[in-house]
Amino acid sequence: MEHFYTVHTKIIDDKTYYFVKKIMSLPEFKGLPDVVVGYGMHNIFEKACNIAGLHDKATRQQLLQQLVERNKVHIPEKRHTVQITDVNRWFAKLGAEVLN
Repeated sequence: MEHFYTVHTKIIDDKTYYFVKKIMSLPEFKGLPDVVVGYGMHNIFEKACNIAGLHDKATRQQLLQQLVERNKVHIPEKRHTVQITDVNRWFAKLGAEVLN
């Protein structure tokens, strides 16, 4: 019994979604087709892997590298948070007043 994984992307509503499949193969039984035993879809690659049941970091890196090479996709390592300061709040409030 062997497991292998595939990954594909699709853009939905201007967001890239990752589709990860965990496939089980039984090469010792001739003529038996492969079976999908895990499937994950999410707009964050790591979460798609978790949903599909892929927990091995080396395999994740290999899939990600294949995806980057095939699609020329840049995957951000981490999401960045933005601090909203008092000045930014003032600009946002002023902009909302102008729009209304």
